[in-house]
Parts: sequence; structure tokens; C-alpha cells
Amino acid sequence: MKKVAILTITNSGMNFGNRLQNYALQEAIKKCGAEVKTIRSAKSVRGSLFLSTIRRMIKTVVRNSKRRRIYSKFENSYIDYDSKIRYENINEEDFADKYDCFIAGSDQVWNPYFHFNSDFEFATFAPKEKRFSYAASIGVSNIDEAHLDRFTSNLKGMREISVREEDSVELVKKLTGITPQRHIDPTMLLEPEDYYLLEEKPEYEMPDKYLFMYYLGNIPDEYYKKVQEIADKKGLKIIKFTETPGEPFYNIGPQHFIYLIHHADYICTDSFHGTVFSLLFEKQFVIFTRQDKDVSMNSRIETLVDLFGIHNRLACYNSSDLFNDIDYVTIRNIVQINRNEAYEYLRSIIVGER
Repeated sequence: MKKVAILTITNSGMNFGNRLQNYALQEAIKKCGAEVKTIRSAKSVRGSLFLSTIRRMIKTVVRNSKRRRIYSKFENSYIDYDSKIRYENINEEDFADKYDCFIAGSDQVWNPYFHFNSDFEFATFAPKEKRFSYAASIGVSNIDEAHLDRFTSNLKGMREISVREEDSVELVKKLTGITPQRHIDPTMLLEPEDYYLLEEKPEYEMPDKYLFMYYLGNIPDEYYKKVQEIADKKGLKIIKFTETPGEPFYNIGPQHFIYLIHHADYICTDSFHGTVFSLLFEKQFVIFTRQDKDVSMNSRIETLVDLFGIHNRLACYNSSDLFNDIDYVTIRNIVQINRNEAYEYLRSIIVGER
């Protein structure tokens, strides 16, 4: 049985989509007949000693919080880490020999402006024949001069490149002359029933029928008014999640996120994975443009919207469309076609089958 290592972001804080994409890629690789482990990438290689110290202090506080314990429960139950290896203490030669292939992905694992990303996520310690990616996201459309040479060299050192966004396809092609494959996010490789096995009801009082408002960016007044309009028209109570400590529903983990999407009567989100799971669970939903400084976030949703032809689910479109049912027969077919292509690619790099 082939041994595969997943190289992904494991130190980005408590992010539902990040942990679920890790889990999904792990399970998809298992379905291809391989043994798989995730490698913890805990070291910040670009931060100063001061910044690293501050981050450790913050993480210590967070680690002791209720939410951190909830996340740890999920990770300990469902993510298969190589418990003997962390990025900062590996012997590169021994590490390269331990696994048959290294797969980088997904999330923004190749975003050059994330302080916790490094050459490690390109598997530069391993020979080229072992270096692959699956639906890796770069998160930006251009690379500045300071990162260009290293980034281009790392891409050229990959055996096979698979990315998630159209912008990433164009950027890799521009820098290397190689046209990478584009594949769906790992979370879409599993069936809804696979996720239902993970879900847990949050320990909060919940209405029988609700609209799940899942926001990672800022919430302008006009957005909240639109959400309230939808909830009023459909006779739903609003359950709101934001990244604000102390608010109701803050202390939840990926297992609760799945439950809240699965059982919602309507979903309003500015999140890529909020949209993905709304599609997978065949929910009625609306997408709001992310309102913060991280402009790269919207390119992820743009690719998703184009793939599934759901432009009318964007809040900027005719508001009457937001109350129309989504054609999930067509979407189900698109998911299956892309899922088949993804598994074909994974099997080809893991066991050499086409």
C-alpha cells in the first residue's frame, strides 16, 4: 500500500473549511487505496522572533479556550496526523524516504503572503517524482518581485500540479509555461452522507426553523438588512456565526458547522466553504461578497459560481431570484463529473491508474 503525506495549512487558527478540506482529502486518498497522514506545519518561517513569540502567546490562550477544545476534539477524532513529525524538526532526507508521494493542498496552501506558508508546502525536500498537488490555491492573481523566483522555481519542481481556481491556472501557466489541471475543492469529493456521520448539534438553544448566517468578513448594515428581509419573508429565526469571541454560537467546531448547514432552512454566507456545503447539502442560499481587506477571498467564490452557474445566488443580483428554488439536478451532475475527474487524477498519482 502506497504511503501518502498531505501538506496543508494546519496552523491557520480555527477555521471550519480548512479542517474539513484536510479531512476530505484524507478520506479521498484512502478511497484510492493508500495509507495517508497529514504533516503538521506549525512553524512560521518568515516571522521575526518577536512576532513568533506573540503568536505563541496568543495560541496558548486560544488553546485553553472552549472553542480550542472543541477543535481539538474534531482533529483528534478525524485527522490522521503523523504524530512523530513536525515541520520544524524533520530530517529532510529521512522524511523524503518515509512516504511514496507528497500532496500539497488545498486551501490557500500556496499563498506567498501567508507568513506560515513556505517551501515546505511545495515538498522541496523530496525528489521531483514524489511532489504533487491537489486543488492547491494560490489566493492571488500576481506574485510580486520579492517572491517571484522562489515561487516559480518551486512550481517547476512539482511532478504534477492541480489547482483550485481559474486565476491559479493562469498564474501557473504564466510563470512556468505549464498548464495545470483545475479540480474541485477536496470537500466536494465526499458525499453528504459522509459528513452527516461527523455532525454534532451545538450546545446552544436553537429554533426549529432557522436561517444560518455564516460570515467571516465584516457585515455592512445593508447586508444585515437583506438577511433580515429573507428571514422575515420565510418566517425563520436567524442563527448568526461570526469570528467574534463572546457572541452566541462562537464556541462551535467543524462538526457543529456541518450540523448547522445540514439542518438550516436557508443560508446567507460570504464564505467559500459556506457556499460549498450549501451546494453539497442542496440548500437554498445567497452569497454575499466578502467585505474586508483580503480581496483574494472573492476569486475562490467566483470560480465556484462560474462552475455551477449560480450567478443569480449572488446578493447583488435580482433579489427575487433569492427566493427561487435552485436546480439541484443540474448541480448534482456537475459535482459528479468533476468528482470523477478528481478521483481519476488522484488514482493516477497514487497508484498509477487512469
